[in-house]
Amino acid sequence: MYRSGLLILSPHVHSQKLFSLLKYVSNVVNEKLFLAIPRSPSDFMFWKRTATLCYTTACKVCPSLNVCLILPTTKYTKPSVKFDIVISPESEFSPAWILNEAHNINPLYGDRVMYATIDNSESDLPITDDQITVASSDESHEDISRVCLGGTFDRLHYGHKILLTVGALLAKEHLLVGVTCSDLLSSKCLSPLIFSWEKRSKIVQTFLSDIGVQSKIMKIVKLSDKFGPPGYSAEFDCIVASSDSLDNCKKLNELRRANGFKPLKIEVINFICSAEISNEYKAYPFDLSDLKLCSSKLRFNELGSLLKPVNNITVNNSSCSPYLIGLTGPSGSGKSSLARRLEHLSDQVHVIDCDRLGHEAYIPGTPCHQALLSHFGREKIASPVPPYAIDRGLLGRLVFSDPAQLKDLNSIVWPEILKKILTVVKEIECKALEQDRDPKRPVIIIDAAVLLQARWDEMCHEVWLTVLSQTEAQRRLCERNNLSPEAASERLARQASAVAEVTGGYTWFEAGQYSSQKSPIDYAHVILSTEWDPECSQYQVEKSWKALQQRLELTTTTQ
Repeated sequence: MYRSGLLILSPHVHSQKLFSLLKYVSNVVNEKLFLAIPRSPSDFMFWKRTATLCYTTACKVCPSLNVCLILPTTKYTKPSVKFDIVISPESEFSPAWILNEAHNINPLYGDRVMYATIDNSESDLPITDDQITVASSDESHEDISRVCLGGTFDRLHYGHKILLTVGALLAKEHLLVGVTCSDLLSSKCLSPLIFSWEKRSKIVQTFLSDIGVQSKIMKIVKLSDKFGPPGYSAEFDCIVASSDSLDNCKKLNELRRANGFKPLKIEVINFICSAEISNEYKAYPFDLSDLKLCSSKLRFNELGSLLKPVNNITVNNSSCSPYLIGLTGPSGSGKSSLARRLEHLSDQVHVIDCDRLGHEAYIPGTPCHQALLSHFGREKIASPVPPYAIDRGLLGRLVFSDPAQLKDLNSIVWPEILKKILTVVKEIECKALEQDRDPKRPVIIIDAAVLLQARWDEMCHEVWLTVLSQTEAQRRLCERNNLSPEAASERLARQASAVAEVTGGYTWFEAGQYSSQKSPIDYAHVILSTEWDPECSQYQVEKSWKALQQRLELTTTTQ
């Protein structure tokens, strides 16, 4: 298997043959595939249609492969495009011609050529040429040289690639790409899971470089309002947009007219239907049920999946040693309900409710109770009558108005909760050891809102994090705890502030934080959400549990 490859195509390639070629190549290349069509027409509509054909077909055949169609105007001055193998349709081109074209793209490439043996049977062909449609116009494209386009560009998919490719084909002098920043992302589905602006813009830049756009003509900027620079600068000729963005393009042109600028030509592209690329979920939630491929669905598809390697430093491979999963997230995000769902799936799963352990730590007569009375003063935080039970209302008003007092409280209570956690873990391990034969490795879910703040994630094999929109979290708190909206908002704000102190940046709810290295999302191995109906939550839990069982088999068989 090769990491990267270059597939040489004929200008006359059709959907059936391309489907078969990509199917073949997907068994040879596993990361990045460059497509090149040497000596092809320079006609814009030919390339717009070809890009649509290539990316739509790749979306069906090899959705996990990073496919990049090299532009016809590319003039390589250095081997910026690197590949491990050159592939060509069998007997269609001579070896010398193929290598000459490959060396035009990367002069440092060797001399290995692989010929694709393909089956042209139409039995499994999902598309035909007449199904590849592109929006067209009678207008000439000759006078277009300065092009703009914009988008979120999260989880760069084949629809994005068509948009960017069409923009690059039109841009003779300048291509401006606006990448939406967090100010415009808060209303998007699973917005905290959107990659940081820095990562998204870097991915866009890499793709444009891969297809041959010269750095001197491209510029990537933060898009902090829906119009961006084209609304306030006369220099642009054209905007490239999807059909569902037409209304906003028309409003942009109204703004340009008001500012005395010439309206932009609007080049429309058709996006790809999501039904063609993912059957992972039986059904999307209603708000994601339309057919268009979008980043929201790709984020949704990641729920319940392993997003990064487990904490191998902490992994004990004993078949009886409990596998610890820290489950955390903001209040109202459904941590406890998800823990119960996991517990109901198998007697292998045990749940430690840290909120309940915290209440136990306050019980009169315990060391923690005595330490609290001594530190804060019995008259300030406890009932005036024996056994001097902690008045949580008094204690809360004291510590939440003084960060230093809150820090002192946590330094007393958290170690006591940790002792209780470790005691329960040991008890579960002992019971597993007592089993006579074929013991199942216990899985312990540590349900803790303060998992990250208390650093308990460091003892866990994995961290599972629940995400929820702030609006829904507030609504649930009001309903569940009989709080006013103001009180619920204040509670969530306190929790968010505490998490931001740990991460050094983001709270639970801020959009566009993933991969920023300052995000609670970056701590997570698995992300779940109860934003939708119970069936959706159950599906995520079953998916995550199935994948976890496979990981447990790997850890126990390698001991």
